[in-house]
Amino acid sequence: MKKILLATTMLAGTAGLAAAEVTVKGEAEMGIWSNAAGDVAFWQDVEVKFSMSGTTDGGLEFGAAIDLDEGNVALNDDSGTTVYISGAFGKLTLGDTDGALDWALADMDSGMTSIADDHTTHVAWFGGNDMDGSSNGAGDGQILRYENTFGQFGFAVSLEQGDDGVGVEDDIYGVGIKYTANLGGTDVNLGLAYQDAGDNGSAIGVSAAATFGGAFTGKIGYISFDDDWDNRDNKIGAELTYVSGPIGVGVNYGKVEQVVGDSFDSFGVVANYDLGGGAKVEFGYGSDVDGLDNDQWSLGIGMSF
Repeated sequence: MKKILLATTMLAGTAGLAAAEVTVKGEAEMGIWSNAAGDVAFWQDVEVKFSMSGTTDGGLEFGAAIDLDEGNVALNDDSGTTVYISGAFGKLTLGDTDGALDWALADMDSGMTSIADDHTTHVAWFGGNDMDGSSNGAGDGQILRYENTFGQFGFAVSLEQGDDGVGVEDDIYGVGIKYTANLGGTDVNLGLAYQDAGDNGSAIGVSAAATFGGAFTGKIGYISFDDDWDNRDNKIGAELTYVSGPIGVGVNYGKVEQVVGDSFDSFGVVANYDLGGGAKVEFGYGSDVDGLDNDQWSLGIGMSF
């Protein structure tokens, strides 16, 4: 979910200390959805995010964020929690954040939302989080990432412990770069990254994204896996998005080549209509969400206040 329901800012300061800012934001959705079994049910979701930031007298910025919803509270986990420090040296982030591969590569998510995320949950959806442990169990989900930018270039390195430092699983290392190239007046955002999980395999990926014709955005990506990572040899993704005024429509496609077994593909569709005032009508569709060619869709309203 990428929207805001509640925004409240509190400023506090004391003599000799820079002011600190705490922002509370939230998100809410309501509608209906049809799952892979074809059951149509009501859907509602509420989420609250706390963001905290401050600046030292010497100019060092620091902050933290925690993303709370019903599931996270019930499980008492730290999913959605990050802490960072940043300055002239760059930015250092620790927590539930992207590894270098996911940081560098473009996700085929259209920059839009459906209430059940149907367009990004189909089985061959292209995202760069394959090598992050939270997505496959090889790591502990806590990622340390350093990043910095120099003009049109950006780079990042990341480290995720295999299992809270116990040593049963290998640590996951990553490095990624981004570059924005101007081609004939069109900015093309390029990404290249490598991530290595030791005995659990490695991956190298590339992506490109560009907006053209004012309303259309196109993306393409490719990841090659080594050492039989999750039985994947490689995967590709492509996306086309149209946004004009209150209307947004996106279609994305993914295909996965397996080391053992047949390849498989799937696609997703998302459509948003901005009602103004922070409310949007949202539709999403995923062609295969369980590997058995069963689809899923949802329709509802996302709210931001």
